[in-house]
Amino acid sequence: MADQTNADPLDMILDVFEQEQAADLIAQFGEKGLAIWREAPNRPRLAEPTAVGTVKGSCGDTIAIAIEVAGETIARTDFDTDGCAASQIAAATAAALARGKNLDEAVDIDEAAIVAAVGRFPDDHRHCAYLAAAAVREAVHRWMIAGGALGKM
Repeated sequence: MADQTNADPLDMILDVFEQEQAADLIAQFGEKGLAIWREAPNRPRLAEPTAVGTVKGSCGDTIAIAIEVAGETIARTDFDTDGCAASQIAAATAAALARGKNLDEAVDIDEAAIVAAVGRFPDDHRHCAYLAAAAVREAVHRWMIAGGALGKM
């Protein structure tokens, strides 16, 4: 452990807070969930998405999934949420699951797939996984309406 005799008391308090927060997230979502949450702010952003699906839950959380479609495949994804850590983990996981899938496969992403990909998800936060999956479906739907499959008919 590093010598903290000259450490700023505020930095020491923040370190303790971060350790407690990490321990809480591990208890709820496991190591994989913590890793997803920590990596989420460092994701590549999607400046000009082909479509965005946005869903707001009864809990007040909003999840948006952005997709970039190339042919019939989701080439790149991004997400935003104003929600809790569960919403961030669910949105990041849904975006990752959609990436590289064709549009038919992407609409099949559901709550169970997101929960399975994370490995552990508390029952009282599973609605976040449902919202994230619904946002993927909404993004594909918007792509179809805006000129994708329906625009070519």
